[in-house]
Amino acid sequence: MATTSALLALVLLASLLAGTVFSDDIVPIHIPLLDRFQAWQAEYNRTYATPEEFQQRFMVYSENVKFIETMNQPGSSYELGENRFADLTEEEFKDTYLMKLDNVASSPEAMALTVDTMNRAGTSGGSNTNEAPNSVDWRTKGAVTPVKSQQHCGSCWAFAAVASIEGVHKIKTGLLVSLSEQEIVDCDRGGNNHGCHGGHSSSAMEWVTRNGGLTTESDYPYVGRQGQCMSDKLGHHAAKIRGRQAVQGKNEGALQHAVAGRPVAVSINASRAFQFYKRGIFSGPCNTTRNHAVTVVGYGANASGHKYWIVKNSWGERWGEKGYVRMQRGVRAREGVCGIAIAPFYAVM
Repeated sequence: MATTSALLALVLLASLLAGTVFSDDIVPIHIPLLDRFQAWQAEYNRTYATPEEFQQRFMVYSENVKFIETMNQPGSSYELGENRFADLTEEEFKDTYLMKLDNVASSPEAMALTVDTMNRAGTSGGSNTNEAPNSVDWRTKGAVTPVKSQQHCGSCWAFAAVASIEGVHKIKTGLLVSLSEQEIVDCDRGGNNHGCHGGHSSSAMEWVTRNGGLTTESDYPYVGRQGQCMSDKLGHHAAKIRGRQAVQGKNEGALQHAVAGRPVAVSINASRAFQFYKRGIFSGPCNTTRNHAVTVVGYGANASGHKYWIVKNSWGERWGEKGYVRMQRGVRAREGVCGIAIAPFYAVM
């Protein structure tokens, strides 16, 4: 790869010297940036078939580096960094990893009756006097499986649903079992869920309920694309749930009470800044147009008293804080940062 990359770099450099590649508003080109791009290629095992593709991806990478360095201002509560998405345009990233959905709360299944009540869940937003603890981390309680990767597939909705089911199953049975997202992606068809093209965690939980349970990840492994449903696996029930519970929307206090009891699936707006999150407490910029599903597995505050949610993502362990992001908690907006409090759900056993 080194020889090919060096050749492509020479071709690119010749184009640069000829003045044919970049306009004035692009990051100024210098050899250290080219070296940095090649180091990034080596780290993420990224190769390109032609000099033209190399040139295009270097341009995109340069723009993303410019964005990252512009965002990383002194005093910020978080830091952005280069990751495996650094050679993708914002639109390419959205098309591959995010959902074109913002109708979780209004979808027919999401409005269906649930098996629990808000009072039992401790999420009535006023009628329940029990105080939630100051901090919770379900990872330390053994109720969270290792971070997974949805790969090049917009199946985050299935991962968020499964993480919630895995958590409540551990809490109820004492057994932490890695369950199959692929079974949901392949077999939960029609309605609100569309495989790699997006879906709803609440609907996925409903499907698992109707199916009578879900099999293990090892029995039905993830492949990063929607395939034919392996119907012979549908009766392999490693975990069962009775349904799912909606948490009172647009209420971070209700979400805190819910997370105190188990991991909770939420939907958020994954912005360009979120795409390159590296560490710290993420506070935006983002809006409330929800395009990504994740799982809140805890909450807390840092030494300075800044509150955060502990959020499990599905982009692998090399993204963010080993696959997790801390998101600002206790904001003025009722929707929560990036819409995190708009429509939370969790599985019920």
